[in-house]
Amino acid sequence: MNELFKNLNTSIQHIKALNDFFSDENNYIPSEEIDFRIYNENSADLITSFSDIGLFEQLYNQNDRQMILADIIEYIFLGRGFYAIGTRRQNIAKKEKFAKGLLHFVNLLMCYESITVNVNRRNRFLDFLSIQLQNISAEQGFTELRNYSDAVGIPGSTANDKINRYFDKLLPKTAGGLWHELLVYIFVIRNDLGYILPLLLHQKIYSKDDHLVPPDFLIITKDKRIYGIEVGIKKEIQSGSFSLKTAVPTATIDTINSRNSDRCPICKKWINICPYAINKFSDFSQNISKVEIKCLRECNIYSRDQILTGQCPYCKYSRGMARTLPHTNHQFSDNKHYHYGCVLSSVAVEIREGIIAAEDNTAIKTHIPYYSGLEELFKNDTIETAG
Repeated sequence: MNELFKNLNTSIQHIKALNDFFSDENNYIPSEEIDFRIYNENSADLITSFSDIGLFEQLYNQNDRQMILADIIEYIFLGRGFYAIGTRRQNIAKKEKFAKGLLHFVNLLMCYESITVNVNRRNRFLDFLSIQLQNISAEQGFTELRNYSDAVGIPGSTANDKINRYFDKLLPKTAGGLWHELLVYIFVIRNDLGYILPLLLHQKIYSKDDHLVPPDFLIITKDKRIYGIEVGIKKEIQSGSFSLKTAVPTATIDTINSRNSDRCPICKKWINICPYAINKFSDFSQNISKVEIKCLRECNIYSRDQILTGQCPYCKYSRGMARTLPHTNHQFSDNKHYHYGCVLSSVAVEIREGIIAAEDNTAIKTHIPYYSGLEELFKNDTIETAG
């Protein structure tokens, strides 16, 4: 990750060097005084014009910080980084690498959100941030969050709205907002649903006296149809308004049931995408006919014994209770999705031994990234999504 930040910072330093050079009178000889005056007059007027409309605050401010951080990340990957995959048909291998990298980055975003429940880590992060960013510790909400000793920003949290809202502004689009957008982008490319145009950095499209609020993506299908794609529900009015103004139909992507956002009910952390699923999804030559992966049958990264004993940190556990199966007679047989390791750590020893001995292929699983809502765009087979 530091290589990304290094190069982005180098670009900013280069632009700043241009301004620093041309705004310094020492870089002009006496006969060039007019050039120096023109530059500084325009620079001053630029500052005034942009200050009057609050442009500079759009690059960093407390209230919109989570959106600004997400925009910068999306610029890195979908504004510039995607050029790395090239335009030639034979560059599918580059698209695969790009997809794989984004999947790993999604896991990093999930790791960032561990500070929702890990209080010690959260406080260490806040202390670190206060050193790195001048005056952030003086923001309203910082001290309240630093002094709060329980989970924040998750369902069931007892933190008040002020603490939750402030926490939300410290990370880029929390609760999966950012990673779903990145995943949908590569999901469309991987499944060859058409040409995808990200509008994530253009959430308002202006005319002289009006504007549109577009969906997150536009897809141009191979048969020349255009669709808008909105990631996440509860935006029906916004999507409907765009469709009425443009006659472009808009589909809504279901992120809640995508299995890309399973939060373990025990530890309250997100369950990361497993390396096997990443490798399979990012291999475009593999036909994916089902979303669910049976870890004990399919995984080629962790051994069977490692999986069964909970040494794989990616495995999920999900099944219903069955009277005829003693190893399912525990409180976590409720069809929710848990870290398998969390289940083993949370049951009595004899139950744990029974779960391991059962080698329950039904319960121990993970998932390939998948989004419903685009089924009409698939060319051939439907994908099995149960589980």
